[in-house]
Amino acid sequence: MFNIERLNYILKELQEHKSVYVNDLSKKYYVSPSTIRRDLGQLEKEGLIRRTYGGGVLVEHQSAEIPFQLRQTEQLLEKDKIASFATKLVRDGMYIFLDSTSTTSHLVKFLTGHHNLKILTTSAYTALDCLEHLQAQVYCTGGWMSTYSRGFYGESARSRIDEFYTDFAFFSVRGISFERGIADVNEEDVYLKQAMMKNCRKSVLLCDSKKFGVISYRTVCNFNEIDYLITDKRPDDAWMSMLEKYKVQVIYAD
Repeated sequence: MFNIERLNYILKELQEHKSVYVNDLSKKYYVSPSTIRRDLGQLEKEGLIRRTYGGGVLVEHQSAEIPFQLRQTEQLLEKDKIASFATKLVRDGMYIFLDSTSTTSHLVKFLTGHHNLKILTTSAYTALDCLEHLQAQVYCTGGWMSTYSRGFYGESARSRIDEFYTDFAFFSVRGISFERGIADVNEEDVYLKQAMMKNCRKSVLLCDSKKFGVISYRTVCNFNEIDYLITDKRPDDAWMSMLEKYKVQVIYAD
């Protein structure tokens, strides 16, 4: 098993049990305890866990940015459902923007049948995934890179976004609520999403059902500023009424 695979399995164990132990992981994955200790050390450096005697515990991120590696292992089925519907909006030859969220990264696997796409992204991970799997022209915004999101930030990233006008901008956020609208945690992410929405023909919010009613700290935009909301199941009547009021087209998997 490769190191990156083992790390992902360890993260899944942590999400399920909140703590892991070196000896248990060593036996389960047929590697030495010293190898597992190095794995846990790497996860600790990335802010995902806190080392304890004989193992490690998951760091709960309630108000802080959640590392991409951890988000990448969550709500996988829901993200795939959302991504499969989102890519139905895309036509050959379009220019699209993909942000650095894990939800948006799932679009790549469903774009394999499209041709002559141009893709602008703030995500190093998504850019490499596009190059590997798609016949597309891929642009990165550049800027300084976050260890948490594997995305680019800063004035150079915003300036790069301002140079282009895309057909669709696909993005996700931490939560949506009646009180705070569409909101996120990271200030730099908010600025980039706002720049992206200003420079696109249609904006598409990708939002799994667990994010409904979640209040986050920095408002990205109000509901009247998006064109589509794609989710994994039908929102309740109160949400549907509000979204209809703001002329948001809601697409849901079920």
